[in-house]
Amino acid sequence: MIKAAVTQVWHENAVETRSAYGQFRYCLNHSYAELLDVPGLLPFSILPVKNTSPSVILKHFDLLILTGGGDVSPSIYGREDQGSRNHSSHRYWWDIALYKAARELGMPVLGICLGMQVIGIAEGVALIQDIDSTLNTPVFHDGSASAPAEHPVDICQGSFLHSVFGRKALVSSFHHQVLEKVPPDYSVSARSSDGLIEAIESRNGRVVGVQWHPERDSTGQPLIEAMMRIAETT
Repeated sequence: MIKAAVTQVWHENAVETRSAYGQFRYCLNHSYAELLDVPGLLPFSILPVKNTSPSVILKHFDLLILTGGGDVSPSIYGREDQGSRNHSSHRYWWDIALYKAARELGMPVLGICLGMQVIGIAEGVALIQDIDSTLNTPVFHDGSASAPAEHPVDICQGSFLHSVFGRKALVSSFHHQVLEKVPPDYSVSARSSDGLIEAIESRNGRVVGVQWHPERDSTGQPLIEAMMRIAETT
């Protein structure tokens, strides 16, 4: 069995309830449970704790999955606010620490939407903070639960994702931010037709980030199964 450590989305509790519940609640949408309901995979939610280091936690797992979520505070990647929405810094130090620990352990990592952005930020890359107000792009990236957005991505020949999906994939898009550039020691593995980076992978083939939401489209199961195959080689 492949054991996957899965990060959580952080929501701030109302101030008047924090004495009972604490500052945050941690959760994921059921679509993630469906994504990870694959034979041979055991997903575990990873909660932010202080007395056990990310490295110690991850030694018990085979795969790290960095899930989606809200905007990262631009201060984390050294920028002023230029269109970020309701940004926060609390969660991202934890997710970045998990990512760095996984890299040190040689553990495979899958970053989903925000998860891909966390990978880039951890590697020193900033974000384009609001696609619509910054770029003149004909592609609509910023879907929602009530108004989903889909668009094709062009997958780079020779990439890991090309071996999984071929030349193109239709993906569920729910983001208004994107990596400014490719992180060091990574390559682009997919772009949208407007040229934005839609997927990256590390040069050692152990880390994959997708800007879309595979838990909401047909790319999910093939991608998870492919990541499990990488984990089996660890």
